Amino acid sequence: MHQLRRSVFSERLGWNVNVINGLELDQFDLPEAHYLVHYAPGGRVNACTRLLPTTGPYLLADVFPILVEGEIPRAHDIWESTRFCADRATAPVNIAAVLMAGMLEFGQFLGLRAYVSVSDIRMEPIMRRAGWNPVRLGATVETGTDTAAAEWLEVSPEYLARVRRRAGATGSVIANLGELRQERVAA
Repeated sequence: MHQLRRSVFSERLGWNVNVINGLELDQFDLPEAHYLVHYAPGGRVNACTRLLPTTGPYLLADVFPILVEGEIPRAHDIWESTRFCADRATAPVNIAAVLMAGMLEFGQFLGLRAYVSVSDIRMEPIMRRAGWNPVRLGATVETGTDTAAAEWLEVSPEYLARVRRRAGATGSVIANLGELRQERVAA
């Protein structure tokens, strides 16, 4: 996953990110982070995103607060999605919708109200095509490599159904969601 992030963010997009021993890592790869990971048939990671609670340190609040008009979102039922990426050569053509369906499944599982995200504005039409409706939280900023915006993405059963449909998923896209449920019950 961290190799894929290096390939996408450092090599393809030219972002100034930390690469250590061939792995892209940053200060938000924290123990409380959860990762949605998609695997190619051979077992190699070909898409991922990082999900992080907004009650602690997170990218929007700590690096890009200028993107939010008003109060920075911080609540137990709002999480952040960052490092959303895919390998163009091996990920399925519908991978954005598949990852977003996974985000919505995880969000429903946790009882989330929404995700926030710092995204290149080129992601907005991709989110809409996948069936989700991003709402900007403020103005955009030029980063030198893209135009960034803070997005609000509501979590709801309706969005989950629509995004699953657009992803072509007939059921859960998170393979181990049942295990997560059992862990939660046991805790």
